[in-house]
Amino acid sequence: MATLRSFRLPSQPAYRQISAQGKFIRASSLSMRWIESPDGFCRFCFVARKKNGNAVYRNKCRRVLRPLFFGMVPSISKPVWAMIFVSDNAKEMTPERLRESAEKLFRKMEWGKVKDVEKSE
Repeated sequence: MATLRSFRLPSQPAYRQISAQGKFIRASSLSMRWIESPDGFCRFCFVARKKNGNAVYRNKCRRVLRPLFFGMVPSISKPVWAMIFVSDNAKEMTPERLRESAEKLFRKMEWGKVKDVEKSE
């Protein structure tokens, strides 16, 4: 089983690569910039900016989002490197709102869909 650390982006050049070449999708509370994985593994980083809230808020956002995205990894057919940006400020954010936005991103990326397998008899 992979550790949580293995799902993190490896270095600062990886962040730059995603920022420069990544595709962009948006949900109400989250935005995601992503590229197809160069190493064949899903990797994520979560960005909650200082202007949106204090350190407690930023850490809470990461605590809510990590298990959602890391738990989705087995159902992702094409591995990605992704940066997830939290756009809500501390007054607007609730864990439920972040979860709903994450689920919207999953639907837009078509993650978690069960693929139909035809049975031949």
